[in-house]
Amino acid sequence: MSCCLIVSVWMLPTTGQTVAEIARPETERAILPSQEFHCHTGYSLAQCQNDILELKKVLAHYPIEGLGHWTWVLVRSQDWKPISQMLRLNPDSPAFTALEPRETFLEEALFLHDPLRTAELMEGWQRSMPKLLELAVTHELGHAFCEEPNEAAADRFGEELRKGRLMRCRISTEPRRKRVGTADLRGLKPNALREP
Repeated sequence: MSCCLIVSVWMLPTTGQTVAEIARPETERAILPSQEFHCHTGYSLAQCQNDILELKKVLAHYPIEGLGHWTWVLVRSQDWKPISQMLRLNPDSPAFTALEPRETFLEEALFLHDPLRTAELMEGWQRSMPKLLELAVTHELGHAFCEEPNEAAADRFGEELRKGRLMRCRISTEPRRKRVGTADLRGLKPNALREP
């Protein structure tokens, strides 16, 4: 789905809508105790609550308790491509992970709010949106669980998660990226998706 990289938090401000403002059932608190959820600027509170609930439903199928503290940020589709381009990421990818701050960013189109972008993603990935959301989440979990910048390794890890198996992380030979910038990329193409 995407490349993991280190993103300065100041570059991607989020609104004050956090998990603390969103009521959660007791059972959900037990499943996701160390996960934080935010919506980027511009999300309405109601839409933020609904999309976070949808994301939590997907995450509940996976052993994220082993992930430790992690932050999930939802970004409006109208902001996604400019942010991706600013960070030199593939703007066609609907997700990316920043390893060092332990954050994953997901585009709102994964939650069916932008009909044109949703159709574009479904056509490009040849999947229904629920399946694409699951693919994006499990791929990013591959980056997160293994602190893995390698796309192919994250793909394999995500596929095993979707099959109900948890594979061991391999030690990546790919160098970690500390900041986004032309000098730091050293010819690597972050967020280099391989569409089906």
